[in-house]
Amino acid sequence: MENEKRKNRIYPAEFKIKVAEAYLSGKEGGHIAVGRKFGLSRRRVEDWVRTYKEKGIDGFLHPTRGRKFSVRPKPIELEDMTLEEQVKYLKMENDILKKVKALLKN
Repeated sequence: MENEKRKNRIYPAEFKIKVAEAYLSGKEGGHIAVGRKFGLSRRRVEDWVRTYKEKGIDGFLHPTRGRKFSVRPKPIELEDMTLEEQVKYLKMENDILKKVKALLKN
């Protein structure tokens, strides 16, 4: 059981920085050599080096995991609008529908 590889292991930021800097120093060799030294895959070393190059140390101190959060606009309720706003909104919606209909004919 001890020899099985552990999936989704979380490494401390300091370790990731150490690995990226070891690769970038050029003294340790390529991705594969650095990976062997630290017990990592070539791919993981490549990912950490890319993050280090793009974002620096902050890329490891403020990691992002999972899906990106997106803000969806609230649905528009016509009842909450004044009559002038309703007319303007419905005209805009009508123009959009006309354009879509024209695109679908082509």
